[in-house]
Amino acid sequence: MVVTQENVSVNGSRRLSAQEIADVLRERIRGGDLKAGDRLPTQAELADEFGVERGTVRQALRALQEDGLLTNVSKGSPPRIAEPATSRGEPQPTMVSLGPRLAAAFAAPRVRVDVVCHTSETLMLALSEPLRLIHEGRIRPEAIDFRVLMPSRDIELAFPVLVEDEEDDPVHQRWLQMRNAQARVLQHNLHAVRSTHRVDVRIAFRALPFTPPMKLYLLNGEEAL
Repeated sequence: MVVTQENVSVNGSRRLSAQEIADVLRERIRGGDLKAGDRLPTQAELADEFGVERGTVRQALRALQEDGLLTNVSKGSPPRIAEPATSRGEPQPTMVSLGPRLAAAFAAPRVRVDVVCHTSETLMLALSEPLRLIHEGRIRPEAIDFRVLMPSRDIELAFPVLVEDEEDDPVHQRWLQMRNAQARVLQHNLHAVRSTHRVDVRIAFRALPFTPPMKLYLLNGEEAL
C-alpha cells in the first residue's frame, strides 16, 4: 500500500476557528464532561482558553445553539447545556464500542493507535473518554502515539459523490473542510494532554491514494475494531 505524507492543515501555531472551537465543546458535551444543565465558562474564559477573540467564541456558541446543544445563549450569562433530544444525537454502534475500548487501551504504559477513516470525527468523539480519565488522574500513560490515515485531498472520492458532474464539487469541499477541521481538533486535544500531564504525545497524519471502504481502528497492535 502506497501512503504519502500530506500536510492536513494542522498547525499548532495558528488560532482555532469558530467551527473548531465548536467541535471541541461538542466533544465535551457528547463525552459527558459537560452535562445537561451545566453552565459553560464565560466567553472571556473560553476566549482565554483557546487563545481567540470573543467574537470567535460567540460564533462557536451560536453553532452549538443551532445544533440544539445549548440554551440561553445571550450576552447576559453563560449558556447552559441543553437536555438531549430523543430524536437526534443517537450514538452509532462504532462510537459506542470505540470509547470504552480506547479507554482500556490507554491504560497501557505506551499507547499506539492506528486509524483508517474518511474523517476523524468518530475517533475525536470516542477519545473524550480516555482523555477524561487522564485529566482525572485515573490513568497515566507514559506515551501516546497516533497514526491517522485519511483519503488524500486530491483524489476523487468513491463516496459520497454528486448525482451530476460539476466542476466545483461542493460535496468534496465539504468533506475536505470536515477532515481538516476535525484533524486540527484531534491534535489540539492530544497536545493538551502533553502540555498539562507531561505525556509524550506523537500524532501523524498520512494521506491515502484511495477511498477506504470502511473504518479501521487498531489499538496497541492487538485489537482491531
